[in-house]
Amino acid sequence: MTPLEVEGCLSILKRVATITQWQGIQADGSTAISNFPAGADSIAASAILLSESVTGTLFTLTATAGTGTVSYAFASDGNPSSIAATTITAAGVVSLATGSSFDFETTTSYVFKIVATSDSGATDTGTATLTLSITDATEWSQSEYDACLSATSLAAGASIGTYNSTDVKSGQTVAYTNTGGTDTAKFTIGAASGELTVASSQTLETSTKYIYTVQLTATVSGVTPGTTTVNVKLGCSSGTSQITVLLCVLLMSVLTSLYH
Repeated sequence: MTPLEVEGCLSILKRVATITQWQGIQADGSTAISNFPAGADSIAASAILLSESVTGTLFTLTATAGTGTVSYAFASDGNPSSIAATTITAAGVVSLATGSSFDFETTTSYVFKIVATSDSGATDTGTATLTLSITDATEWSQSEYDACLSATSLAAGASIGTYNSTDVKSGQTVAYTNTGGTDTAKFTIGAASGELTVASSQTLETSTKYIYTVQLTATVSGVTPGTTTVNVKLGCSSGTSQITVLLCVLLMSVLTSLYH
């Protein structure tokens, strides 16, 4: 084969592998990002919305390149504030960086630039530009709380504690509800105060169980609701006291077995 023929073959292979289209999936894993114009270098026609409470996968972008295999990386200015993990998977998955989180009150949008490179050569590349618009979410300081109570029984109306969301802005009104958990019927929460109490006609007893669980939701109009879980633990004390009690129980068990 002459050099000219070789060059012709390479040119054909390059055309086969040329990037022609970008497409993607949003963080929910099912909603398509279908607003990329055709071409190797493409800017999404509109931003996609993402709650500030999101974790894990942010979006997935892939490029169509004929028969070529494509790898993905951020452009030099394509990972703003290094908010995403530095490595994009072979499937085009972009994830939130470990230890990072979105904060609507600080930054409301991020522009990502993803470079696709075909295995036919470094010159066969394309760049997709995608804007994420961050939406506000009602947040709690913890995703889960433990209410450690020394009491072994709580009657209706007994207070467990007050639980409030942490990022309500001036002028916003937050409403609290108990919306789930295995023991949601056992509790009620003050809609405005966030005080969690034992519900009317209900009691909590260690004779039934030691840990009761309820999920709380904080809702602000026009904002993504936020949830947290409260584990109400009865007969709960310090670690030293718990060990002492356990040793006493074990001792009583041994003495019972010896004398009966």
